[in-house]
Amino acid sequence: MRHNRAIQFVFAVAALLLITFGASQFQAAERDSDGSLRLWILDIGQGDAILIDTPEHQQILVDGGRGAQVLAELAKALPLTDKELDLVISTHNDADHSGGLNDVLQHYKVNKIWLTGAVGTTKTYQTFVGLIAERQIPVEKVMAGATMSFGSLQGIVISPLENYDGITPEESNATSIVTFWQYGAETFMLTGDAELLQEQAMAERGLLRHTDILKVSHHGSQTATGEPFLRLTSPKVAAISSGARNQYGHPHQSVINRLRSLNIPILRTDQDGTIRFSIWPDRFSYETGL
Repeated sequence: MRHNRAIQFVFAVAALLLITFGASQFQAAERDSDGSLRLWILDIGQGDAILIDTPEHQQILVDGGRGAQVLAELAKALPLTDKELDLVISTHNDADHSGGLNDVLQHYKVNKIWLTGAVGTTKTYQTFVGLIAERQIPVEKVMAGATMSFGSLQGIVISPLENYDGITPEESNATSIVTFWQYGAETFMLTGDAELLQEQAMAERGLLRHTDILKVSHHGSQTATGEPFLRLTSPKVAAISSGARNQYGHPHQSVINRLRSLNIPILRTDQDGTIRFSIWPDRFSYETGL
């Protein structure tokens, strides 16, 4: 009986691997066939993990959630043989954004890391710093004005406005790296956990402009995504990354109400699962539940 159960287990595992490999290869073939840039808002529970995959197969990962769930999501989005990331951006040191990056660094070759240089106090942060040193990954400490280019995809950091290198901040969210991206005529903004004060500072510096796709800040917390910010960015669609029935009450009803009052469609990982935007130079579409 035990022998039969062992054989059944082996076949079950083999079947699961074939299904996973087949799905991954289908994703790769589909990506190659339509020529779009892919923006994935990964469903990793309560946290942020966002993958940008260009038509030239350059990949940027922005945050990694809290734990190893990001690895399963990356395996769905990328071919199983693709274990290289061109850039990893750690927006700030909160565990629900940076914790999963430790797993990423152990399973992927990372060519460069962007962070602010703000110092964390947790064991998770110390592990992150240790892995970067161990693997000798080049690090760039950035603030507003830093730019990046991946083929036709152009990006710029628009926050933080201060240099946090070597500083242990009282409020980690305030240090969040906010990036604005353009691909042809299409744009998207990734906001980390930036809050109302950061939104106001970006507005006062004239750094906010229309964005087609907005990743809503801080999982839809009521401390971000103010009406002035939304009117300046006037997104065509808003994506919220949050965990189902999370203890923080994200997204907050006030944020949902603000988005609805401005007729901005809302996508949510806690309800819709992983969200994938396919972006061409002149349009975009999206799918959910991937």
